Amino acid sequence: MSKAKKVEKFSRPSWDETFMALALTLAKRVSCRHHKIASIFVDEDHKIVATGYNGPSIGDVHCNEVGCAKIDGDPKTGKLRRCRGAHSEMNAIMNAGNPGKLKNSTLYITGTPCYDCMKALNNLGIKRIVCFADYIRISDGNTGRENENIEVIDLCKRRGIKLEKFKGSLSHFKDVFNGDKSITCDCK
Repeated sequence: MSKAKKVEKFSRPSWDETFMALALTLAKRVSCRHHKIASIFVDEDHKIVATGYNGPSIGDVHCNEVGCAKIDGDPKTGKLRRCRGAHSEMNAIMNAGNPGKLKNSTLYITGTPCYDCMKALNNLGIKRIVCFADYIRISDGNTGRENENIEVIDLCKRRGIKLEKFKGSLSHFKDVFNGDKSITCDCK
């Protein structure tokens, strides 16, 4: 009888670490110069239901090409305008097709939802939100910043939605975030 081959054990990232790494990767698609926000909705079975990132509506110009409407102004007139970007949460909700699929889901997001998005998330029946960093709104003309976390936290508490800061480690993904192209599979 042959001896059993010794299996080399290794650690894997947690679900929170995996989905936050995916959100951070997706945020690289953002054309905004000020907010790199991406959202990933995951169901109770750890399946991705929808993704989105902040950016202009279909057919509109991108900030990385013509400047920020709130800070640089309209590319033709220079007049300050409202942000062209749709928030990542709204884009992910649209990408879900049927918003009912998002009920009881967890949202992994690179920045805390703004209060308007939080109201929509509440209406969808989101149960948990894991945030990588705080979202701080830029005022028109870049004259200041506005933190909406108080309203967001209050709504989450009143509705029983878990709002958590990401506490995991991204060390399992350092080769991905450092651009290491030597990742290979030794599968036969």
